Amino acid sequence: MYQTIILGSVLLATLYVLKRMRDPKLDLPPLVRYKYPIIGHTYDFATNCEGLLKQCRKEYGDIFSLYIWGQVNTFVGKEHLQEVLTRDDSFDFGQAFEKVLPLASLLKSLFKFTNSTKVLKESIINKLKFYTGRMQKCLNLATQRYIGDCDEPKVIKNIYPLMTRIIANPVANMFVGEEESQYDDVISTFSEFTTDAVKIMRIPPFLDFIHPGLQYFVKHILLSLELYNPAVKHRKVLVKHLKNQITKRLQEKEKYGNSWKHPDDFIQDIMEEESFDPNNINYEEISDKLCLFIFVSIHTTSNSCTHAIMNLASRPEYVQELYEEQLEVQKVADENGLLPFEALNNMEKLDSFVRESLRLSDGFATIPHITLKDYTFSNGLQVPKNRPVFLYVDDVYLDESLQGPNPKSFEPFRHVDTNASASKIGKNFVIFGGGKHACPGRQLAVNEIKFFLHNIILKYNLRTESGKIEGPNIFGP
Repeated sequence: MYQTIILGSVLLATLYVLKRMRDPKLDLPPLVRYKYPIIGHTYDFATNCEGLLKQCRKEYGDIFSLYIWGQVNTFVGKEHLQEVLTRDDSFDFGQAFEKVLPLASLLKSLFKFTNSTKVLKESIINKLKFYTGRMQKCLNLATQRYIGDCDEPKVIKNIYPLMTRIIANPVANMFVGEEESQYDDVISTFSEFTTDAVKIMRIPPFLDFIHPGLQYFVKHILLSLELYNPAVKHRKVLVKHLKNQITKRLQEKEKYGNSWKHPDDFIQDIMEEESFDPNNINYEEISDKLCLFIFVSIHTTSNSCTHAIMNLASRPEYVQELYEEQLEVQKVADENGLLPFEALNNMEKLDSFVRESLRLSDGFATIPHITLKDYTFSNGLQVPKNRPVFLYVDDVYLDESLQGPNPKSFEPFRHVDTNASASKIGKNFVIFGGGKHACPGRQLAVNEIKFFLHNIILKYNLRTESGKIEGPNIFGP
């Protein structure tokens, strides 16, 4: 009985989608033929995404649609990809990501935080030069703590968790201050929150075969009712330390008045806002703001560092050239071994190495968007409102006209003398998005990566355990 109802629901949903695909009012992107009823392209997309997208691009052009997880998804390649990134009146990344991970349900105060990009720029990005010394000090101390001197060879089996803890140190320092960032539970929250949060994303959306959006609804219920919500334990840690630090600062300000030298960090910026009421502090709301910034900063930077480390270890033939450059850069360090902000500009080969590492670790299809209205691409093809749209970034990164000769090969100094830094977005580099919604923290991330690698290159001799090139692990797209 139940199997019949479920099967009938799936068939009805499939017929509805196919009917929508044949809407005569729209000149829709071609729907790629598929072998399996109901599941469509899902199996091939999950197990052979690279091959599937490459074949579709060859047969159907740079805009095509696949039937995945119970709904039609459109993929856009190099010729029209910038339209998705720049037409924010028609395509929205936030809504698409919300369907994968209901952040509004994960962080219950998030709906009040409507100016996150502005706050991030004012509190952190515009102060990168000021934070330079603290960032390096935190990175160097964390590297020493978690990796050590390595007088004897040391094998690290899984470098990503280690990278999250190293990157968490300077980020925690900038957000919750030098005192609170010394606590292990704070560093654990900064390093583990994103990993815990995305676990619910990794459950394949099988329920969407029954009805598109059903998986999202179940996630929303689990998070909202806190049947499963990893933010709860991390919020408790942050609230405890926020109370300690904010109470201490209020007391010191009252005691010393105008002579009080206040700390410089995100917490202090919040305390100096006009809307801040010391008699009515919503600590959970502040902690949710912190969790949002943790989510968008720690994982991406740690992941990029992981790829860069593996590329260094896999290609020892390039290390000497990088080492010599960093030795020259180190000559301008102060008595504590810390570099001035301007030293980043002299890391040209390292910057190129980082950009190349980012280029070849971005997956096949990324940065999903949702259409806010029916949209007509410049070639005349149209996508309907509420259509998921993915950027087929392999079409950009493996294109010789955009990347130069041998785009599939890792060439660390490809970008030297090209006026293309690791944080510079463009038609040939979309890992940070594009248009006015490009990642606002990309300069922070790249600075962290370069300062970290500067220290690593000078201090360690890296190799893969196998002695071979170890490529990135790819799951689905």
